[in-house]
Amino acid sequence: FRGRPVWDLMKQRLPITIRLALLAFAFELVIGILAGILAGVRKGGFADNLVLVSTLVVIAIPIFVLGFVAQLLIGVEFGWLPVSGIQRGWISYVLPAMVLGSISLAYIARLTRTSLVENLRTDYVRTAVAKGLPRRRVVGIHTFRNSMIPVVTFLAIDLGALMGGAIITETIFNIPGIGRAVFDGVQRQEGTVVVGIVTFLVIIYMVANLLVDVLYAVLDPRIRYD
Repeated sequence: FRGRPVWDLMKQRLPITIRLALLAFAFELVIGILAGILAGVRKGGFADNLVLVSTLVVIAIPIFVLGFVAQLLIGVEFGWLPVSGIQRGWISYVLPAMVLGSISLAYIARLTRTSLVENLRTDYVRTAVAKGLPRRRVVGIHTFRNSMIPVVTFLAIDLGALMGGAIITETIFNIPGIGRAVFDGVQRQEGTVVVGIVTFLVIIYMVANLLVDVLYAVLDPRIRYD
């Protein structure tokens, strides 16, 4: 309606969403995997129960509720992080990235924990332990790589979801990214903008899944040999 090509709008908004999505991706990847490993190697302990309960609570809370609560508590009440806009650089993306990646973090922690527990019961792990290998090496090298296959699958899907799921988060935190552009396009009934952006996000999603197929062979030699 404004006479601008959709691609010009995307070039302006896309870098903002990429920064937000990458920060959220790094947040959920590091914290989620570490929490999952901690819960998996200490199954039934305090750390395991803490991870299971906390991730269940996060999954049960809708993203828009979690966003407003984080905005109120962390931003307004405590004043630790900015709650609106991107005027303060990278620090402005921290709170929105935590909210955006929180639910995915919970799923990653649970996936890592479940996969790790299953692989710790396998014969090759018992053989490695019987040979006298240190537990850190057994878990960190032999078990961890095979346990990452379902996690990597989820991460590839989630990367595309982060790009599209930023619509709610960017609206709550007033971030002028590509998700906000989709929201504005829907409100103004600009079908061309919505279709153009969604098509681009679909391409990103497909490329991410292609990279996962390549990573399977890196993580599991059996797949590479087949």
